[in-house]
Amino acid sequence: MWVVIGEQRGLSTDSGERPAQFEHMAEVTRQSPGFVRGWWGADDTDPEVMHVLVMLDSLGNARALKQMVEQNVTGVRLRIMEVGVEVPPAG
Repeated sequence: MWVVIGEQRGLSTDSGERPAQFEHMAEVTRQSPGFVRGWWGADDTDPEVMHVLVMLDSLGNARALKQMVEQNVTGVRLRIMEVGVEVPPAG
């Protein structure tokens, strides 16, 4: 598995608008080949910063998503991480 890790400034500070922004990003991202799961949220210390984690099934699909976002979104910082170890939930 591979994770695209993103950070972007410009998130609305209105907590009522954020869910719509996140849902739009999620809907676009869900259509990406190899999409497994994703998480979107505001930074705890700077509410104008958004963080995203998107899990994909292959490095090629992670690179394709990264390239698509970089071509269509300004001011975004993206990294790709290979999942080396997965720890199951405690319980």
